[in-house]
Amino acid sequence: MNTWINTLIKHFKMEEVSQRYKEGFNNGYLLAKHEPQLAAQILKSANDHSDYCKAMNAGKQEFEKEKNLERKTQPAKDIEKDKDIERDM
Repeated sequence: MNTWINTLIKHFKMEEVSQRYKEGFNNGYLLAKHEPQLAAQILKSANDHSDYCKAMNAGKQEFEKEKNLERKTQPAKDIEKDKDIERDM
């Protein structure tokens, strides 16, 4: 099972996630990844509190969470590279 599906199940404590919800989550994730400003505008202007809009927001938040996690681990990798360079000298 995909990691994001597990996240959804844990988040909403559901045994099954509807196909419509999966589509909304994926669309929110992809929009946040490739067109973050558009994703923010769509979600801001959407007055609809449907499962689809909630799923889009969850997808956007998941992408942002992964992006922040990647940023936090990146500096540690750069430090290790610098240490390797110093050892070689």
